[in-house]
Amino acid sequence: MPAPTLWAQIRHVIGRAFRETGQALDRVGIRGIEHTTTSKTLGDPCYKFNDHLSRHRTFMPLLKRGSPSIHENVAFIAPCATLIGNVHVSEHASVWYGAVLRGDACNYGYGHSEETYKKWREYTKEERLKHDMQLGGKPAGGAIYVGAGTNVQDGCIITAREDHAKLGEGVTVGHMAQIHSATVESNSLIGMGALINPGAKVESQSFVAAGAIVGRDEVVKSGELWVGNPARKLRDLTVKEREKLFYQADQYVKVAEGQGNVSTLGGNIPDTLIEYMMIGGGEEAANTEEVEAPSLSSTSPETPPPPTAAAENKETADKNENEDEPQLRPKAV
Repeated sequence: MPAPTLWAQIRHVIGRAFRETGQALDRVGIRGIEHTTTSKTLGDPCYKFNDHLSRHRTFMPLLKRGSPSIHENVAFIAPCATLIGNVHVSEHASVWYGAVLRGDACNYGYGHSEETYKKWREYTKEERLKHDMQLGGKPAGGAIYVGAGTNVQDGCIITAREDHAKLGEGVTVGHMAQIHSATVESNSLIGMGALINPGAKVESQSFVAAGAIVGRDEVVKSGELWVGNPARKLRDLTVKEREKLFYQADQYVKVAEGQGNVSTLGGNIPDTLIEYMMIGGGEEAANTEEVEAPSLSSTSPETPPPPTAAAENKETADKNENEDEPQLRPKAV
């Protein structure tokens, strides 16, 4: 495809300048804090700046490769997941903690029209390679497409160095699985730690077991269970097992949607306060005296009444009883 447009290059340069300036200012601020908290006198070793600022960004657009495209109704993108270059995530899909999706090997500079992109997307591998050579460039890969309702779980790696990596709708990609320039059709399950090599195709409603290695250009037929290294067909899935493929994908959508506000609300706020905030209790409390915001403190402003003699006697008896009670120990086998 053609190189990035001039306007796209200008925006890229300006945007990078702002990012670099912000990172430099952040380093200056951190260094100033270190100076104020570290006492040095004449003759001490020179100050050494060791506080490393992470340049990690969840979404990383590349001028010559493309920019991640995330549907506005996506279920969840983990803050520590990484989407690089030409990556497209559809609605209700989720990309979980530590997953890496690398669409950084294609020859498609961003800044072009949607029609141009659709034409490039529909190229076969041979057509795309031929087109790249005609432009004087090197043969390159494709993009990554994550279908609606698909979940890419923790630690997964998906690349598109040789061709497009396509995940259909309702696909479950288990923890630490790898998919490289391969196609996984709708409602399939890729087990934990499985590896799908370039050119392979997993048809709909199929199951690649945990740790299985699907070889280059292999085809897993619809409704089959493949296991082992190298992966081979073990048997056909039962009707109940196929139904579980749909169920698992739907459940992951619900779990992912529940993760959406974890970074905003935080993990140390009581559920009562979260419910209060979600129903707009603050506005009601401002307008009426009957509604009071729940307090983060468990103490009451009012002084409790002194305990009665009967209550003190009961507390003493309970304490003595607990002291006399023997400690539970595991039974000998």
